[in-house]
Amino acid sequence: MLCPRCSQSNPDANKFCGNCGAPLPSMRRVAAANPPDASSAPVVPGFARMIEAVEGTEVLLAASAANGVEKIFFNGGTDNFHFMEHVAKFKSLGRPTPDLVMTTHEHTGLCAAMGYFQWTRKPQLLVVHVALGSMQPGGAWEEAWKTRAGVVVLAGTPGQTTKNELGYATRNGIQFTQEIYHQETVLGSYAKWSYKIERIENAALIMNRAFQMAASEPCGVSYLTYPMEVALAPLNGGLVYDAADFATATAGEGDSAALREAARLLVQARNPVVLVKGMGRHPEAVRHLVALAEKLALPVASNDKYMNFPRTHWANSSPPLNTRDVILLIDNDVPWTTTDPPRTSRIISMDADPLQSRCPMNGTPIHIPITCNSAKALPVLNQMCDEFITAERRTAFAERRKGLEAAKKAADEAMKSNIEKGKTEFPLNRAWVSECIRQVADENTVLLWDIGGIGSQSDRTQPGHVFQLWGANLGTSWARGIGIKLAAPDKTVIASGGDGCALYSEPIACLQLARQYNAPILYCVSNNNRHNAVQGGLMRYGAEGYSAMSGYNGSAINPSPDFAGIARAVGAYGEKVTRAEQVEPALQRALAAVNGGQAAVLDFVTVKE
Repeated sequence: MLCPRCSQSNPDANKFCGNCGAPLPSMRRVAAANPPDASSAPVVPGFARMIEAVEGTEVLLAASAANGVEKIFFNGGTDNFHFMEHVAKFKSLGRPTPDLVMTTHEHTGLCAAMGYFQWTRKPQLLVVHVALGSMQPGGAWEEAWKTRAGVVVLAGTPGQTTKNELGYATRNGIQFTQEIYHQETVLGSYAKWSYKIERIENAALIMNRAFQMAASEPCGVSYLTYPMEVALAPLNGGLVYDAADFATATAGEGDSAALREAARLLVQARNPVVLVKGMGRHPEAVRHLVALAEKLALPVASNDKYMNFPRTHWANSSPPLNTRDVILLIDNDVPWTTTDPPRTSRIISMDADPLQSRCPMNGTPIHIPITCNSAKALPVLNQMCDEFITAERRTAFAERRKGLEAAKKAADEAMKSNIEKGKTEFPLNRAWVSECIRQVADENTVLLWDIGGIGSQSDRTQPGHVFQLWGANLGTSWARGIGIKLAAPDKTVIASGGDGCALYSEPIACLQLARQYNAPILYCVSNNNRHNAVQGGLMRYGAEGYSAMSGYNGSAINPSPDFAGIARAVGAYGEKVTRAEQVEPALQRALAAVNGGQAAVLDFVTVKE
């Protein structure tokens, strides 16, 4: 900011000149005193419309509202503080605007935005601070990529003017140190689409494109960067576009010839199997898969990344692959990694991206790739099967069903035995804790879990109410659960993860977000005082000697953090649970706290301390 008395350059945040002490005009007052001429009003393209706007940020905000954004997950900095002013302005004037949701860590913000999308299927806006803020979510970008979460990200860049040449924007000292080369590429492989906004005149058009890309199948992250000069540009009105004119692309029912061939193979198969992973992101698909499984007596193996198939159903199975003649993959990117099916197997893949193009190296053979929305394709496939069903095949289906029912009964008895055993075990048996969570969950409960979490797909949970970790990163379920709670405040949300995941979750940021925005959920820690996957890898490697004697120095989390104490420090309910008889009453106390508006953390210790 130039001093009007001595022309000395000053940081934008200063109120008085550091050279002569004269009061400095704010950038916003300078811009207001020098508005663009009416003659410079922009030409209005055919699909655009003019809105009232005196500054560039108002166009970005109005474009977000026009695209149905309800929440701006916001982490503030020197490049984006203007959003705070204009959200408040729009609310004060009764203009459509998303709510500003401050997150104290970008990892928490991205995960919450993911959860909001997983529940609503509407991309929200994540506003982060330059390149550093873009990198802060870390492994959460991996989860957004793999789970196909639609999120639009706005990240500012340092100003392009250094001496207030335009009269409304200039760099301060920190912005010189924040700049990197090609910030728009900082997400690399994790962004589905990225762009750099360089002019406010077309910023809303670019925003519409970003939302369109994020919400189109397969969904993903749109990453936008913009300099301060775009956000702070003085205007006599701005251009915005209607989202209806930029419709999202959805996958259809798939190629009819490929579906008919898949139907023929499934009906005539002697030993088929269905391997399903992400289909439950389309909740309406679940009943169609149940109908197909019952018609053809198909064993269905689901890894429960979503609620894909009822766990109590007689077709729910975990069959070996080495005897299968036909395999149907539904929204499944990694169906197996060890024992391959027979060389003569025929493999069908139904997915919005059946060849899994997001994974550069994919070794799964596919004979019939069907690009589709599984919820639309399954009823068509089911109907086509009728063309090939004969009396002989109906008899075969009946026999196969008997075998599946017997196998399911044996599996259920084994699970019951493990649960009964866990009722009295010390330290805590995860199967018993999982069963207790199943008992308190109902049709109104949303369940999430990370690696090492206490996962339990309750069959009283409706389709669309289960969200397991998809990728290899740790610690997203906590904040994703809070995002779902913000989108669906009437739901009870229970998330969980191992103690390592709890640490990766940025627990204080999660608890602060839940408290500040009245989005209480229950988070359960499955605490074994270690990164178990790391220690397990070492054991498979065979190094049991020196590392074992040193206490597994690269995997131990010991002494364990006081997770219950951390919760209480941020105003949440916290309790440590070490014995089987404590599990059920602790869950009841924690859920009572959640129902009363207080977030809760239960630390389930599954190892002798």
